[in-house]
Amino acid sequence: MLSAQSGVSDRRLVIGADGLVGGALRTYWRHARRAVTGTSLLPVAGDPEVVPLDLAGGPARWPTLPPARAAVLCAAITSLEACRRDPGGTREINVVQTLALARRLAEQGCFVVFISSNLVFDGTRPRRHPDDAACPQTEYGRHKAEAEAGLASLGDRVAIVRLTKVWHPGLALLRGWRERLERGEPIQPFTDLACAPISLETVVRVLAQVADEARSGIWQLSAAADVSYAAVAGRLAERLGCAAALVRPVAAASTGRLEHCPAHTTLEAARAASLLGVPVPEPWTVIDPTLAYVPEPR
Repeated sequence: MLSAQSGVSDRRLVIGADGLVGGALRTYWRHARRAVTGTSLLPVAGDPEVVPLDLAGGPARWPTLPPARAAVLCAAITSLEACRRDPGGTREINVVQTLALARRLAEQGCFVVFISSNLVFDGTRPRRHPDDAACPQTEYGRHKAEAEAGLASLGDRVAIVRLTKVWHPGLALLRGWRERLERGEPIQPFTDLACAPISLETVVRVLAQVADEARSGIWQLSAAADVSYAAVAGRLAERLGCAAALVRPVAAASTGRLEHCPAHTTLEAARAASLLGVPVPEPWTVIDPTLAYVPEPR
């Protein structure tokens, strides 16, 4: 069972340190010389500061975690397709067990930071306000909205950080596009699927600040505008010096591959800009630096 010890601890917990955001956040805190313990779905040999934790095991099988001042919940099933195919099983992780863990940690005096998504909204309008009613159209979005509602009972012991698309050079989509383009093969990006990208570095900095300062409430991070994936693919081809004809955009709606195709993904991010000093970036200022450093195909 998770247990707290007496006394005040300055330690941070990263639940899901084996994922992209969780791993980057743990690294950030370690570089800042903060005491930080991460959890991983699988055991990590040789690192005593990483504890195996499988949310699916339920509270009775969870390990003892050290007392901490704050915990960031990064562990989740984030695949939209996985959530669509197995709504019950993925909800058990993303909602039921996540809420059980959050409540346990809060009862032990830990400030809880929960990562959510713009997909709690339907995407029919841009720049959704933090106080707008949730209206998800995907199973994953419904999980996030339900978890947010359940966390409301924690009051000022919890923060919700809603993210748009987290952008970084290692995106599998960018790697795949580059590999095909450099082989002279065409790619088919979507014209009607948009993103309002934010950098991984910004996400990590905000999560750390919200956790360190126990900043409760809803925080939203977003670019100022949406761009289509077709536009991103065109920009990448140009940077690589590939023929523009290799980029052959298609409409996602015509493929039937997506559960939902929101017209807008932007969030109203004025609170983070004003109180955390996080600028609301133009999308290309986030995207362009990553195109310059897309890793070479393996």
